[in-house]
Amino acid sequence: MELKFKGQFNRDIAGQSRALSEEISNAVFNVKKASSPAQIFNFKKLRKYRTHYRIKISDDYRIGVIIKGKTVWFVRFGHRNIFYKKLFP
Repeated sequence: MELKFKGQFNRDIAGQSRALSEEISNAVFNVKKASSPAQIFNFKKLRKYRTHYRIKISDDYRIGVIIKGKTVWFVRFGHRNIFYKKLFP
């Protein structure tokens, strides 16, 4: 799969703790080596959208992705309390 990163995603992950940064990089690596969306760990489609998905990082954080064809766009990253309400509506 081809990976692309939006600027907002890069700004969201800047300044995160070392442990959280490692989990984010593990999630990105898992997406890169997956041949289909079904092979991505902690991956779920969001309601109301056709191409929007989330990847669960630990218990409290989420990565928002958009999949179009073989391209995966990493769009947002945030705490679950605000992820569904504000970051990735």
